[in-house]
Amino acid sequence: MKFSHGKVFSVAVMAIIVTVCFGDVRQGQECPNFEVPLLNSMDAPLVAKLDMTKLSSQLKVYIYEEIRKVLDYTMKDIISDISKLKDETKQLNVVIEEKVKNVTMELTENLRTPTVTFTARDLKFDRNLIGKTLVFPNLIVNYDDGYDNTTGVFTAPYSGMYLLTVQLCPEMNDSIHAFIKVGNGKILADLNFRNNVGEHGPCVSSNGVDFLTKGDKAWVFCTHANSNGDVIYIGGHGNSFSGTLIHR
Repeated sequence: MKFSHGKVFSVAVMAIIVTVCFGDVRQGQECPNFEVPLLNSMDAPLVAKLDMTKLSSQLKVYIYEEIRKVLDYTMKDIISDISKLKDETKQLNVVIEEKVKNVTMELTENLRTPTVTFTARDLKFDRNLIGKTLVFPNLIVNYDDGYDNTTGVFTAPYSGMYLLTVQLCPEMNDSIHAFIKVGNGKILADLNFRNNVGEHGPCVSSNGVDFLTKGDKAWVFCTHANSNGDVIYIGGHGNSFSGTLIHR
C-alpha cells in the first residue's frame, strides 16, 4: 500500500497528538482540540479540526479496563495463594497436634509409676523341693497379673526397680536353703535357715532390690533342704512370695 506525502504527514501528526493526549489523560486532564494540517491530492494545504474530547473519554475507558484486568488477575492469584496457604497450614496443624499428643502421652507414661504388686502364699508342694521352683498358689493380690500361680514365676510387666521378698517356715529341726533368682538366674536374695526353735516356726524371710527389664523373670528356687520329706510347715499360711515395682 502506498501513502502520499500528505497522508504520511497526517499520520505522524496524529501519533504526536495521541501521545500528548495520553499524557494529559494520565494527569487527569481533558485532551484539547487540535487543528491538523493536511494536504490534498494537489499538495494544497488544508486544515482539519479534530474533536479530542471523545478520544479522551475512550482513552480513560481503555486505561481503566486494562487496570481492572490486571487487578482481577492479581487478585485471583492472591486468593488462590491464600487458599493454598490455608490448606497447607491446616495440614501442618494436624501434624503438629498429633506429634504433641504422642509426645505428651509418651512423657506421661514414662513419668508415671504404675501399680505392680503381688503376694502369693502357701506352698503347692512341701516335699521333694530340692532343685525345684517353689510355687505359691494362693494369690492375695496380683496387680497387673505379673505372677503366675501355676508356675511360681513372676514376669515384670514394666522395666523398673523391684523389691522382691520370700518368706518360709521350716518344720522343727528341718532346714531350707532357697534363692530368689531373676533374669538369667542371678541370685537376688538368699534364705538359709534351720529351725531349732519351735514346732511351727519361726518363719524367716529374705529380700532384694534389682532393676528388671520388661519381660524379665523372678522366682524362688530351692537349692537345698535337709531331706526330701516334709520340711516346710504349711498350716499357718506363713510361706509367701511377694514383689512390688517401687520405681520406674
